[in-house]
Amino acid sequence: MDRYKSILESVKNSKKEIKILQVDIEVLNCIKKRYEINEKSLFGTILFKTGGIIIDNWLRLYGSGELDFNKRNDLFPESDIIVAEDVLGGLFAMQDDSNISYFAPDCLEWEPMEISYSEFLYWAFHGDTDTYYMDYRWNTWKDDIKRISNDNGISFYPFLWAKADSLEGRHRQEVSMSEIIKLEFDFLNQLKETK
Repeated sequence: MDRYKSILESVKNSKKEIKILQVDIEVLNCIKKRYEINEKSLFGTILFKTGGIIIDNWLRLYGSGELDFNKRNDLFPESDIIVAEDVLGGLFAMQDDSNISYFAPDCLEWEPMEISYSEFLYWAFHGDTDTYYMDYRWNTWKDDIKRISNDNGISFYPFLWAKADSLEGRHRQEVSMSEIIKLEFDFLNQLKETK
């Protein structure tokens, strides 16, 4: 079975709601010109055969389409390759050792997940993401995120990295993912300057 067929099989066997977006040829060609990525690798297969993949309207794997790998990586001020995001503005990066790290929006720090890209994919499709995000899911999250654009996320005030009495007590708003990421890294840089 080729790699893409096995991905489709894994999606079919998942208990989660998974959407595979269509490839945009222009985006695909831009990515191929800019990056040297092995098309036969698992990452290359996701990147070049899909326009991105959305899991439970919460996790978004980048591809060559609406979830544009190129554009999303342009938002990111560091050199790691970002392969996915969540609706909160959390980022998943592929490190030099090919393992995945998570940029957590509640503490603005990189947390090594100590899993490979293939293990990350399995976790996204079949793993216990509910427990992973348990502290950051408000009562109406399922209904709220069904309606948001794939270019947007949910911003909180007070911010997730600031103290607050409860998640439910924070004001929530749909804003562009570019604004969420910019705000996170601007604040992170300010913290570094004050140390």
